[in-house]
Amino acid sequence: MRNLEQFIQEKSKGDYRITVVPCTGSTNQDLRAAAKEGAPEGTVLFAEEQRAGRGRMGRNFFSPKGSGLYFSILLRPHGGDAIKITAAVGVAVARAVEEILGIDLKIKWVNDLYYRGKKVCGILAEGAINQKGGFEYCILGIGLNVAAPKEGFGALDQIAGALLEQTDAQQRAALAASILDHFFAIYRQLEDGAYMREYQARSFLQGKKILLARGEEEISCTVEGISEEGALLAVDAQGEHHAFTSGEVQIRCFD
Repeated sequence: MRNLEQFIQEKSKGDYRITVVPCTGSTNQDLRAAAKEGAPEGTVLFAEEQRAGRGRMGRNFFSPKGSGLYFSILLRPHGGDAIKITAAVGVAVARAVEEILGIDLKIKWVNDLYYRGKKVCGILAEGAINQKGGFEYCILGIGLNVAAPKEGFGALDQIAGALLEQTDAQQRAALAASILDHFFAIYRQLEDGAYMREYQARSFLQGKKILLARGEEEISCTVEGISEEGALLAVDAQGEHHAFTSGEVQIRCFD
């Protein structure tokens, strides 16, 4: 019987170094170790299950067996920055889900994708910087809830969702291959910024009233949009305009 790795290789158009493991703690952590050992760009690690999947701010990402896609991509970029690369992945996931399943996803700045008001995908970009201030490497972790697990999402039921009620290896492989193909097509032309228009158009937060937490400071404001550089643009109750960048804020919607 062919496995997930073979299905992805068959369906993808690019020359990726794909490995699928049954279970691991974190694909990001594993791929970081591989990067330090000299693994090339385009190395991709999938896990059928993660026991210590992580999101931003050290949060756990629930990664049960057989219901989602959990994988990491190794990049060695010559340019770009984490927020632009993260935005590119968000657009790639949205395009792939629309292409394979006909489902339209929204992107919650900066690294989550939503369907029917619930989070179905998280993205985590991590890396190491060289002496010149550029990337030594960048690891992109992607967790996509393709189907709802039989046991549900537990304590996350109110915020986590899935694309489908059930799935299989071939369908998940088709999604995985499409995500990789769309991402690397964008990545090869990252600096032209054309993908940012789609990222902006898919904004989950556009026009919403939100609470931005920056350190111990909290700012109540309304989202106006996203800049070409990927900053979140918002106006507060006093009419002051803000541009928030990755790593500065946490967002909690109350509208």
